[in-house]
Amino acid sequence: MTGRQTILVLVLCWGSGVNVLQAQTHRVDAIFREWDRSDSPGCALGVVQNGQLAYERGYGVANIHTGKPVTTETVFYLASVSKQFTAATMALLALDGRIDLDADVRNYVPELPDYGDRITIRHLIHHTSGLRDYLTLMELAGMALDEEHSRDEVLDLISRQGAPNFTPGERHLYSNTGYFLIPIIVERVTGQSLRRFADERIFGPLGMALTHFHDDFQHQLPNRALSYRRTSDGLVELAFLEKFDQVGSGGVLSTVRDLARWDRNFYDPDVGGEPFLALLHRRGDLTDGDTLSYAFGLRIADYKGLRTVSHGGSMMGFKTHILRFPDQRFSVICLCNLEQIDPGDLAHRVADVYLAYTFDRTLQDFAGEYYASELGMTWSLQVREGDLFLEQPDTTLALASAGGDAFTHPRGATLRFTRDAGGPVTGFSLDAGRVSGLQFVKRR
Repeated sequence: MTGRQTILVLVLCWGSGVNVLQAQTHRVDAIFREWDRSDSPGCALGVVQNGQLAYERGYGVANIHTGKPVTTETVFYLASVSKQFTAATMALLALDGRIDLDADVRNYVPELPDYGDRITIRHLIHHTSGLRDYLTLMELAGMALDEEHSRDEVLDLISRQGAPNFTPGERHLYSNTGYFLIPIIVERVTGQSLRRFADERIFGPLGMALTHFHDDFQHQLPNRALSYRRTSDGLVELAFLEKFDQVGSGGVLSTVRDLARWDRNFYDPDVGGEPFLALLHRRGDLTDGDTLSYAFGLRIADYKGLRTVSHGGSMMGFKTHILRFPDQRFSVICLCNLEQIDPGDLAHRVADVYLAYTFDRTLQDFAGEYYASELGMTWSLQVREGDLFLEQPDTTLALASAGGDAFTHPRGATLRFTRDAGGPVTGFSLDAGRVSGLQFVKRR
């Protein structure tokens, strides 16, 4: 091949790559088109590949009154996405030898009642403590979130509870109370607020200059998104965060660009090193031996055959989600300021665009012909453009990943695939409401 021919091939390959990228970004923009307007709240999106932002864009506005657009430097309230940072402080202190994750929480917070069974810091992190959720308690007690309440008031409410929901470690029940207590532990162990400790050990070292635990509602930020709810009367601004400044269960303010720096730390850990990453991904256990999908403020699962690490957040109009595919070094960050938006769904749809080819390969495990002797019929499952389809004579239906080897049928049924010892899929069990356990055997 001559030099001129080599250059021509390189140009053609480069042009093909550009066309693929353009097609991907057009498809992603179409996902957010509904909110890509100057009169609507919307989302900030970051697509991270190999530690770098491969695509970033804002859709809609951060403030309806000023018309200021959403960008990837707009500051959002992260809601429960904050929990991974709160849990990270416990991981750092444990690795420092300054706390014992298996110690009784009352060693650090003696105000809590002694219910007869030890509640550990791990129980708090994994939502297995049984402690009643403080936000629900506040609502039941008439403590409005749009009014100012001190941490001591909330701790007193928690401490007045006569019993937990269940014996610690017996069940997993999502409770914000565990993450409310962690900042108290941090402060009593280090003499620093959660905000200051996280600044010094996490946000500062990673260059997350626009990120902090917002523990002072009087601290004003110039580039902060407001949140909204769409009603029959139009958009309503949700302003309770003007006075709510409890942190731990939520409370982190951040941007897409800063969160991309946090994402990079999961591969090149400037903060914590490999032991820190291993602990963050340590899933909780129940007393009956079951292992949870919940780790340190992170959910460990899979999607269309690929391993995922994620967490979402939702509070008073702020809707947030970080979805990571660690084996592909690919992540989607989606921060929104409208209550009706589902950022988790959007993040998965963005992943569908970028990982379509990879999904095609992993989903091939499930493709084939399946026969149900009880029905006397065969179902055909095929893979196209990163999705698994059920093809029948009169219709073709897309199946949605439900985690693991399970998929849901758009008409409400669930297919749970089975494998032999070597790994290949051998069939599936169908649950369809009033019919369950229907067996399909893979023929080819």
